[in-house]
Amino acid sequence: MATYNKTAKNEAWLAWFLMQLPIILFMDLLEAIWPAWVYQPAGSPLHFFWGVKEWYIQKYNDPILQWTPETSSGHDNWIRLFLYLELAFLLPTTLYGVYRLGVQRRGTSGADELLFFAYAFEMALTTLVCIHNTFYLDDALYPAEVKREMQLQLYGPFLVIPIIGAVDMASRILGRIKAADAAVGEKKSQ
Repeated sequence: MATYNKTAKNEAWLAWFLMQLPIILFMDLLEAIWPAWVYQPAGSPLHFFWGVKEWYIQKYNDPILQWTPETSSGHDNWIRLFLYLELAFLLPTTLYGVYRLGVQRRGTSGADELLFFAYAFEMALTTLVCIHNTFYLDDALYPAEVKREMQLQLYGPFLVIPIIGAVDMASRILGRIKAADAAVGEKKSQ
């Protein structure tokens, strides 16, 4: 039988998942999962999100958010992999996290903690790659202050918060391992 970890930190995780859901569905994967008629024409149901994304691209000219296979210059094909990871792993894990922590409210099991650790680690690692990529953007198109804003304000929280989440889940998993080791040691001493 699974032991559930009920902690106030689960509320922070739920808030994170709830914030991530619209970003994934309506920004990062907008063109990948929705037909154009749902977001592009004025008055369409998701046109607001299309407008926000267009504003963001106009303001920052972020090559990652505006990447398509057609505009790929060959050196940035890793972005396609990141989109696949977001669709196949981050989105389902985010939905599961909302369900587990927001609907069921039972806390986390050891399996949940391992899943959320992998989620946080993957998100931190892919965001680190995106931050690293900004150092190589053309200085003529991306002045230093724009790069710094992208690194610290736009991408930074998506690196720092998942790192904190990974540490949280790693400490929970370590606690479970220590408790299991202690139980085995206690049985052996009897």
